[in-house]
This record gives sequence, C-alpha cells and structure tokens, in this order.
Amino acid sequence: MSSTTELATYRRLYDEKYREIEQLLADLPAPALLWKPFERSPWQGASNELGLIIAHAISSTVYLLRQAEWVLGRIEWAQVDGDEGPQEFGPANHDPAYLRARAQRTHGYVHEFLDSLSQSDLDGSRPHPRRSDRVLTVRYNIQHAIEHLSQHIGHAQLTRQLWALTQAETEPTNG
Repeated sequence: MSSTTELATYRRLYDEKYREIEQLLADLPAPALLWKPFERSPWQGASNELGLIIAHAISSTVYLLRQAEWVLGRIEWAQVDGDEGPQEFGPANHDPAYLRARAQRTHGYVHEFLDSLSQSDLDGSRPHPRRSDRVLTVRYNIQHAIEHLSQHIGHAQLTRQLWALTQAETEPTNG
C-alpha cells in the first residue's frame, strides 16, 4: 500500500507529471520541438514552440522549488533560478534526447528536495525579499509548481496533437 502522507502525495503527483513529459517526448522528432500552431492570434498573441513549452515546464518547476529552498534558508535568493538559468530556452532544447535527459535530471532534483523535507518544513514561510507585501511558503511553492507544471504539460499535449495532425495531413495516402 502506498503512503498517504502529504509529502508522498506530492511525490506521486510529480511522478505522474514527469511520466506525462516522457510520453510527450516519446518518438518525437526534433523538428516537432520547433513547431508552433500559429504565429498570431487576436487573443494572447503568438503561440510558443513545443520545445519551449516543455523547457519552461521543467525550468519553472525547479525555480518554484528553489524558492521553497530559500524559504527554508537552504540557499541564497540569488540561487533561486530554473535548472538552466538564462539558457532555459537555449538551442539544446531542440533535441528530444536532451529534453528527456533534462526532465530526468530535474525529476531527480524534485525527489531529492521532497525527500529532504519534514512535515513541519511544509509550514515554513518567509517574506519575499523584494516584495514585502508577499509571503512565500514551502507548501504553496510545492503546490504551485505542480499546478504550473500541469498547465504547461497540457499546453504541450495539445500542441503535440496539433503537430501530429499536420503530419497526418501531409503524409501520402495509400490507395
């Protein structure tokens, strides 16, 4: 029987999300990572490339969990960043194998972070260093990272489906 603690639940949710990233990248050719469904929209402007959506999903997870590390006093605010810092959207993310490795690496980080926490750590809070009207909490950052990751995985799933449709439309039919 699996554990039902709050931390075990977070672990299970992250594991599900990272499996979804694996599914997104499975058998995906590199050109698909550069594809986006449209250049302009009357609502919210241009869409993003599939690779950038996945890269941001991964990077923002690390960024939000590093905020939680800062709340606990484990790192300085200057160390709060995504897994690749300013290279979050670098050209390496146009390679599915690289993105898979990046996802595996950050999934490991997520487990290490969650494994390092006690139940009482989840209650940790600290005023934001630059916005005194905002308080950061460990629990919120963990939950927000799951929510943000889920949102971008959903965007990526829809984008991959649209890309697959364009591929099906351009393939010659037998007959």
